[in-house]
Amino acid sequence: MRVPEGFVVLRDGIVLRRGHENEIDDFLAVAWPPPAADVPAVVPGGRGTTRRIALSDGGTAYVRRYVHGGLLGALLGDRYWQRPPRPVRELAATEAARRAGVVAPEVLAALVRPAAPAGLLYRAALVTRALEGRRALADALRAADDPATRHAWIACAVRAVRRLHAAGIHHPDLNAANVLVGGRPEDDAALIDFDRADVGRLPAGAARVALARRRLSRSIAKLGLPGLDRAAAAAALDAAGLGAGT
Repeated sequence: MRVPEGFVVLRDGIVLRRGHENEIDDFLAVAWPPPAADVPAVVPGGRGTTRRIALSDGGTAYVRRYVHGGLLGALLGDRYWQRPPRPVRELAATEAARRAGVVAPEVLAALVRPAAPAGLLYRAALVTRALEGRRALADALRAADDPATRHAWIACAVRAVRRLHAAGIHHPDLNAANVLVGGRPEDDAALIDFDRADVGRLPAGAARVALARRRLSRSIAKLGLPGLDRAAAAAALDAAGLGAGT
């Protein structure tokens, strides 16, 4: 299995960032706690089971288990069969984004454990370092006092998305929760949740850019903010440089 520089492959296909070897057992225990274990509470929001964990260097990480939704969730729950394992692919896409200059979480580990039937299925989790001092684009838009400030936050998000597309990376779930902004619209936005992201030809094709625009505009419109319905959100993305033809 090929992994990005700075990572090592351990037992069962676990991929770990070098320097965190002494924490692998803690990561596994939080992802799949033994019965009656004292583990951190699940972080609210999202479909899976995400928990916070303190790191030995004083930082904080999130341990996010993968769980199917919909019909697959009813059939398989948290068991997967894709190869290479899903968290390893997310790790690779996240690292590719970081190398391209996109602000994205530092992945510490892609956790994999066998599941029945043996040799066919597995359970998985991803460990990422927390991005401190940031909030979701959705929260920034809700807190903005005027249309100009909202458009500045949208432009901030677009700059990050354009950098991602320039590197040939397609994020399939760009929404107002997966874009994290800093204290000012001038600061670089961060992108999170690269599950099912694709690293393809450079730059990303027009169809994928249009898909990202459609997904993000729909997400912004769902916030129900004055003057930001679906058409207005799409126009704001166009004005910031994420037009359907860019």
